[in-house]
Amino acid sequence: MADLEPNWRVRFLAGQPPAIVRVRNLQTSIAGPSDAWNRKGRPQPLCVSASVMLKEAFDTSSSADKVESDTVHYGLLSKAILASLESQQQQQDAEKSGSAASTSQSSSLRDVVNTIWNDLTGQDRHGKSKATDEEPEVNTSFLKPSTIRCLELTVHLPKASLLGGGVSLTRIALFGRDGESRPQPRGMSLRIHDLRVPTLIGVNDNERKAKQVVVATIEIDKFNIDEDVFTMIEAEAVEVMSKSAFETLEALANTLAFRLASYLHSSQAGSMNRKGWPIKIALEKPIAVVLADAACVQLSVNSSEVLGGIQ
Repeated sequence: MADLEPNWRVRFLAGQPPAIVRVRNLQTSIAGPSDAWNRKGRPQPLCVSASVMLKEAFDTSSSADKVESDTVHYGLLSKAILASLESQQQQQDAEKSGSAASTSQSSSLRDVVNTIWNDLTGQDRHGKSKATDEEPEVNTSFLKPSTIRCLELTVHLPKASLLGGGVSLTRIALFGRDGESRPQPRGMSLRIHDLRVPTLIGVNDNERKAKQVVVATIEIDKFNIDEDVFTMIEAEAVEVMSKSAFETLEALANTLAFRLASYLHSSQAGSMNRKGWPIKIALEKPIAVVLADAACVQLSVNSSEVLGGIQ
């Protein structure tokens, strides 16, 4: 099975689609993925965004002024996403109340994303269509891969961070030509949003006297790890930033990248990509420039390169 691609590369390969239908921040709740304290199965809010990039413009729908097969009904798309989440919750509740309660496990954030994707497209986590022996050519999924150029799906847990704006997982994939069964380029990225950590940072005399808030956003691409590890990644980042005494954001970003790469390679060696994990770190100082919202430094590295090629 082909390796995951970075999400930015899949977007690049998708190009500029002629038409897009989006649903943004569809809100509900779920009990399954880890919460901010790494507790499984606790109810928490969840937001889902889906962007369906079409292969052709919706000429028939626009000329007839009605939703035809050349577009996607965003209301029904929303209902399909909610139905998938409800089905997941019912299945998990049934497992907990049944005889397998002692061995059942709560779903991870990655499980949630993959199940919604499967229900929408009829494709499994590897991008293969789940055709049956009885009806190998029938696709009963809501979205028809023959009409889609690219699909991007993001599930965001806004309360799954102690110091930030939550955690999200984004899956994206291209869809091939009609009748093409080979899985297309696909990606998965984990994002920890807007960690606000008091940090000793800066070159000016006043900045050496007290900590100021630094806002960190961390994105790990080619994210092939099944379990929820975002609380541990957040803890690693917070520890580095809290103990910082650097003068520059550049030095802090480099140290943070090394720490996160070390954590991933030591704790997730069994899931390691052949070329490591692409890591992107953005650090902002909101009060550094008085007349600006923030000053920001961003670093993009590969975990294997950061560690000097150590696998």
